[in-house]
Amino acid sequence: MNVGKIFSVAVSVIVLLIGLGLIAGGGALLWSNTFLRDSEGYYSTRTINIERNSYGVTTYPARIEFGPAWLFDWSQLVKVKLKATSNKASGAFIGVAEEGDLLNYLNGVTYDEIRELDINRPFRPPRINYREFPGGALDTPPGGEEFWTTSTAGKGTQILRWGVEEGRYSLALMNQDGSRGIDIDGTIGVKVPIIGGIGIGLFIAGLVLVLFSFLLIYRN
Repeated sequence: MNVGKIFSVAVSVIVLLIGLGLIAGGGALLWSNTFLRDSEGYYSTRTINIERNSYGVTTYPARIEFGPAWLFDWSQLVKVKLKATSNKASGAFIGVAEEGDLLNYLNGVTYDEIRELDINRPFRPPRINYREFPGGALDTPPGGEEFWTTSTAGKGTQILRWGVEEGRYSLALMNQDGSRGIDIDGTIGVKVPIIGGIGIGLFIAGLVLVLFSFLLIYRN
């Protein structure tokens, strides 16, 4: 076998491996898109219990940046569903707010900020690390404020759906009446409608590469 044929066979094998990888990745996305979503199309975590002796629990602020507005309606590209059930009679409050507005509201208030959330612990409860901020009580219940980007409150299970926007945002969990002592069971769900399309595209691209690699091998 001359050098040219050896090179051609090597390229064929590389193309074959890439194609098989794309097929596997696309197949995995299609499988998860079919079997791991709920009835609304969200991928959700298992139930997380948040119990703290404070007036609220927030997430560490997340900076969200998108591409050009003309390319996609980004608020429809990624959606979040937050579900919370308070184990107290006061009911639960869920809110999403820009970092500055939420910090102003919680200035001087006793609250906890989630710094780490590890849900990949089979047969064990999720691990949550908090940063505690000492202070006093809330001046007003959270539902009485107008700075929230979106929010919901009430007794029983509360569900908040949010089309993700650009900015620096935090999630806040509180008692509906603003009282101290948080005991809430919740889940976080994410919906990315284009995952199915990405899976199909990867699968088809993988098949094309596999067929092309077979053609190269046949010609040699």
